[in-house]
Amino acid sequence: MGYSNENLQKASKVFFYLLKNKIVPVNDALGNEYMENLEVREIVKTMADEAELLVFHAGGNIHLVSSPNDSIFSTSYTHMKSKYKGLKRKKHFYLANIIICIFLSEIDKEKFIRVRAEEEGISYYKLEDIITKTIESWKKRADEEENFTKDWALAIDDIYTLWMVEFSYSKPSKSEELPFSISLDTRLGFIHEALKPLKDEGLILTMIKESRIIPKEELYERMDYLYHRQERYEEIMNLIEDTKEEFEDA
Repeated sequence: MGYSNENLQKASKVFFYLLKNKIVPVNDALGNEYMENLEVREIVKTMADEAELLVFHAGGNIHLVSSPNDSIFSTSYTHMKSKYKGLKRKKHFYLANIIICIFLSEIDKEKFIRVRAEEEGISYYKLEDIITKTIESWKKRADEEENFTKDWALAIDDIYTLWMVEFSYSKPSKSEELPFSISLDTRLGFIHEALKPLKDEGLILTMIKESRIIPKEELYERMDYLYHRQERYEEIMNLIEDTKEEFEDA
């Protein structure tokens, strides 16, 4: 059975809005059209499939994302490099993904902890400390366990050298409005750069004046519907949590 021209036009509006903005609230006119009109919904899903994208409804929003393969974020390094100047080489890309994973591990908790994270956010300084301790722990394991790097597909040596040697902790801010420099050769500055994909998709707020990162409800929708269905995500989260338990008990 063919679709009506009217619904094809409506579906195209929904799809191309999602393609640009990644998220549309269900109470928006376009979001309501997707939810209430089965034919529009089918067309949008078909268009997404053809583009190797995934469209889904979770909570109060409709999301459009890259179809997940073996990684949490299937966007290619080449694409990310062209969009984010801090991802100069693949080791920067690998480190950025680790930073995102560690950030997610801090907020992917029970509901009452999620509420607190939404209200208080995660401090840049706390996140830097956890990243540093995690990378140090992984480097130690890589030196002691022959297959650790291979088993986890982590470029530990490159990540460790970049974070611990090439980056400084921070630099004085040249702006009175910023508490620290967002220079890309500093740890705090690179954290800010690494989290930009989440900010650009409307999943977090970076309150840099207050040195905080605030997760939004849309990010929890992504985690619950999408990330938790990926084996690689769960494996990395478990590795990070086990690592944090080690240095917290030390």
